Amino acid sequence: MRHFLFDTLGLSGFGAMTYGLYLRFGLADALIVSGGLLLVLALVGARAIKRSPVPDPQKKTPAQPPRKR
Repeated sequence: MRHFLFDTLGLSGFGAMTYGLYLRFGLADALIVSGGLLLVLALVGARAIKRSPVPDPQKKTPAQPPRKR
């Protein structure tokens, strides 16, 4: 649920920023800047996914032996 809240806040902030650019500079500039920011967001997201891979549910991890004291 927390991720949904952050995603909603991020999308509304991005929409507000794009709308502000549209009002200030026009449609073409707003679309260029928004497209560039979405590209940067996609690259950052892909890097985050690459850094923390999801474990394979089919692959069983070996049990660790108890530690000796």
